[in-house]
Amino acid sequence: MERTTAKKRVNKIALSRFEQWALPRMARALPAWVTPDALTGVGLLAAVGIGIGYWLSGISLNWLWLANVCLVIHWWGDSLDGTLARVRRIQRERYGFYVDHQSDAISALLIFGGLALSPLMEPLIAMALLVGYYLLMIMVSLITIARDVFKISFAGLGPTEGRIMLISANTLVWALGNPLIGVAGQSFSLFDLIGLGGTALMLITYIINSLLERATLAKLDPPPEPNPEPSAAPSVPQEAVVDEGGRGL
Repeated sequence: MERTTAKKRVNKIALSRFEQWALPRMARALPAWVTPDALTGVGLLAAVGIGIGYWLSGISLNWLWLANVCLVIHWWGDSLDGTLARVRRIQRERYGFYVDHQSDAISALLIFGGLALSPLMEPLIAMALLVGYYLLMIMVSLITIARDVFKISFAGLGPTEGRIMLISANTLVWALGNPLIGVAGQSFSLFDLIGLGGTALMLITYIINSLLERATLAKLDPPPEPNPEPSAAPSVPQEAVVDEGGRGL
């Protein structure tokens, strides 16, 4: 689904120039019957394929190629839905924002859930990655609501770079046979180390950006000046105070 059209979009990723050049061209080349909703659906189906590829890697590491292909399709559907809406000028801000973020949340659950069910990564590490991703999603939504700024990249990294990292890791594990690496007397798979590093990076990014956004909002929305104490209410003559029967109280 198309993404929200906030007044300001922040997408400063390493591949932003490529996407700004390629995505509009791909969107204009699509036939009229392809809609943003259809592309969102393609992205969700690709996320299912990624999760299945990771899950079946316990049978054969060759299934990681299914995950790789589906990661490319996921990028295509998830990145192109909003671009198509903007190219055709059919944006639906509130609907698009809601559906797109729902799609992202479900896709993350499918991908990291597949990793948790695979022999590639410990389930707790996969769930920690999911928590870190959800925290960033929540922060993106809060920034959009509070400042009307749609921020989908942090420190030059965004979803596109994340997919490239996963494809690289999948290929390396397929080539090396999912080796175990000793660290401080403990054995970790390559995906375990990537997951621990990714979780730490997302948590640090969340904490730093949360503090920066709070400082920014404090300047944009400073506390109001204290109001002077209200003047005392005028006294009411005793004889003017009567009860319902007209008698003085």
